[in-house]
Amino acid sequence: MKRAVIILALLTFGTPAGAQIVKQSAPSQHAVTPADMDKRLEEQVADTKRIAPRAARIALVDFAWPMSQEEYRATAKFVVVLVVALSQQEQELPLKRLYVQAGGRIILLRKIASERRTVPDGSEVATVLGRFREDSFYLAPAGAMMRKGDLLIDFAVNRTGFRVYELPGTPPDFARADRNPNPARGAKPDSKALRAMIEREYTGFKLPDLR
Repeated sequence: MKRAVIILALLTFGTPAGAQIVKQSAPSQHAVTPADMDKRLEEQVADTKRIAPRAARIALVDFAWPMSQEEYRATAKFVVVLVVALSQQEQELPLKRLYVQAGGRIILLRKIASERRTVPDGSEVATVLGRFREDSFYLAPAGAMMRKGDLLIDFAVNRTGFRVYELPGTPPDFARADRNPNPARGAKPDSKALRAMIEREYTGFKLPDLR
């Protein structure tokens, strides 16, 4: 299973024109837990403070490819995307949409789960990155994630076109070899296979209702 881990985008206060900064890491092979994401948010506080006193909003994005050709077929050629978004303003969440923009086209990703959280008052994460948090899961067509383009977020208010990842991703060999990596029209993942994939790759997160 190939994964892109910790892609950070933040809109900072105290920098020219509120500059957006995007940070991408190399692919990894391990599962992601809520504790992992909490730790990365804590680590990001120090990085942000070197740039500006605080961020207006941030997003951490992680996506997981199916681990085998059998799972790729069972999940109908979809990639699972986790977004952890924080904002200083409660009205910016939940996210309005997550989408791929490539070759002049916009491909909307389907949200399958969302959980709102409030970051504890007084913590550095709340002060620097934002008190209001949403953890959400999306399904992305494999073909869209293999094109040259951008993965973008529209917040509920104030900010659209917030770039969180520069595509293409790094697909496994069986997906790269697929001449048509786009899901069939109207295709839906097998709920049992998708649930097993999310449980394996995102251990400890609230699972979507896949009935």
